[in-house]
Amino acid sequence: MDQYAQTSMSYVQENSLSNSSRRIFSKKLDSFEETYKIFLRSIVNNYFPTVENRNASLNYCPPIPPDLQGPLIIHEVPKTFSLTSNSSCHIDVQFGGYYQPKACLARHKVAIIVPYRDRWNILTHFLFHTHQILQRQQLNYRIYVCEQAFNSTFNKGIVMNGCFKEILKLEPNTPCFIMHDVDLLLIDDRNMYTCPLYPRHLSVAIDKFQFYLPYAQLVGGVLGKKSLSDLLFFSSRL
Repeated sequence: MDQYAQTSMSYVQENSLSNSSRRIFSKKLDSFEETYKIFLRSIVNNYFPTVENRNASLNYCPPIPPDLQGPLIIHEVPKTFSLTSNSSCHIDVQFGGYYQPKACLARHKVAIIVPYRDRWNILTHFLFHTHQILQRQQLNYRIYVCEQAFNSTFNKGIVMNGCFKEILKLEPNTPCFIMHDVDLLLIDDRNMYTCPLYPRHLSVAIDKFQFYLPYAQLVGGVLGKKSLSDLLFFSSRL
């Protein structure tokens, strides 16, 4: 088990843009400032989470975390970085990819599901980059790297469904789930990985596609437990 992620070995997100989805281009995002207004509205309308072991001496973290940096430069992973030991960027990340703020009570508890297979270098970069951002967002979170068993064709739908079910066995009070492809890196930390009132797609603008929104609708991104159950899970068809 890695220091930076909880791994489920029982089951054999985000290049969420499939070839078929590129046919529709409904909106172009011209700047980060345009999306920032959307992020702020989503923060204001968020739920307070259910957080176990509430510390009465702590106040809730600010609605807008004070250490957000906005647009980010993607750095290479240092050669000294290891998934099995602490680094200077991840001192407070606990064993199994878990983190919660020490100075305040997190407003949001999130489980991040990452379907994975045979992409070790990409996974390393994802965990190095993403943990830094989620700590600045002052979340109570855990990253679950879910690997498909056996050598059959990779089926992301089955992996996500299986991981969701296993998480509910480990942490049944988890209120919010993020489905995240391992090859997507967040490039603006104001895109909060939080629990809004309604399902939200986090990667509507990707640099590879010039920040276009190439489809009219999509189910994914951030989902509450009830929303995911109501959808009867993700399609497992290849």
